[in-house]
Amino acid sequence: MSRTEVTIDVELDEDAIHNLPFNRAVQDDLAQRMDRVVQVAQAIAPVLTGRYRASIHRIPEPGPEGEVSVEANVPYAIYVEHGTRQTDRTGRSIHPPRYTLSTALDAAAGDH
Repeated sequence: MSRTEVTIDVELDEDAIHNLPFNRAVQDDLAQRMDRVVQVAQAIAPVLTGRYRASIHRIPEPGPEGEVSVEANVPYAIYVEHGTRQTDRTGRSIHPPRYTLSTALDAAAGDH
């Protein structure tokens, strides 16, 4: 039985790899995905006054490494997302975690 050896040399284009997150098509795709996250988050957000739900939005400019982010920028968003330790007289949680943005990110992932 004969044996064949194959050698493949690969030269990486480091500039292309580094700049890929900033490519217009990649940024457009990320923006569309994050817009879907916003839609889902707003649909499942708990509503008392509506301020939390209205504050959920995609940050318009990409981050320093090309990332596209969604935020809820009311001061109490962290407490809506992760809850508090406060309990009522019977020991039940008054502000349980809702994981709105986390759930929306999972739900809007689609096929990837």
